[in-house]
Amino acid sequence: MCYTMPMKANRITLIAQAIGMYLMHIPLYILFIVELIPGEHEALFYGLLRAMFILLVPVAALGVANIVLSVVSIFKGNTDPSKTVMKVKLALIPWYAINFILCVIVVALFFNPFTMFGIPVVIALALGLTYFFMLGTSLPDVAYCLRNVYVEKKETLVRSRVITVLCLFVFCLDVFAGVSFYRQNKKASLPPTDNGEVSVSE
Repeated sequence: MCYTMPMKANRITLIAQAIGMYLMHIPLYILFIVELIPGEHEALFYGLLRAMFILLVPVAALGVANIVLSVVSIFKGNTDPSKTVMKVKLALIPWYAINFILCVIVVALFFNPFTMFGIPVVIALALGLTYFFMLGTSLPDVAYCLRNVYVEKKETLVRSRVITVLCLFVFCLDVFAGVSFYRQNKKASLPPTDNGEVSVSE
């Protein structure tokens, strides 16, 4: 019973973070559409930028909440989060693709003699925020792996868990790790067949 509350909270914050990440992009979509319309839109431009940063605050807070809940779950325990993590990571694939395109466009806008000095800052900020968001969706699985090995002493899982943890910290590989980890846990939870093998039919 003590495992259900952290998992419920973590599931809610994971899903809310994913939704918030998509909502955070909406002002940028509007901004690029507006820029295609002839005329001056300076007030709207800065208004949309403010809206994006306002949306960024709760999304970042949800990312922090995911990180904190994940760390707590190492010591307090948690049910297997891999199914939720896998679904969230798969759902966020379009977001990361669009985010990359948007970042390239923003960096391109800084290519003039007056703003070029800001390019490293923009790149660092974009990479830092994107990695932070990825980390928020990876740490529930990381925490579950660490609890398996170091708290529950499941020594037979050390090798697979170490590989999973390392991949969960790397862009793109984190998605493959999330799917693989869910499949591993699902297979391990299935009852054996008459010949002693695990049934994986579904």
